[in-house]
Amino acid sequence: MNRGFEMPKAPPETAAAGIFDGLENGEEDIFPDPMSKSLAEGWRKGAVKSLEREFAAFVPQAAANAA
Repeated sequence: MNRGFEMPKAPPETAAAGIFDGLENGEEDIFPDPMSKSLAEGWRKGAVKSLEREFAAFVPQAAANAA
């Protein structure tokens, strides 16, 4: 996604470790590297996440648990 952009990039090993840590911790949204972590709070408090929470109320619990 960032090919050609000169910017600090997390090594693949760091991103992979962050993803596995997030899965092990049961995190709903995973931000595996320093750049994405800087955006995490804005995502969690943003409009899209709020809509996701509101629409989740319409999903039957059994269907939510199956995912």
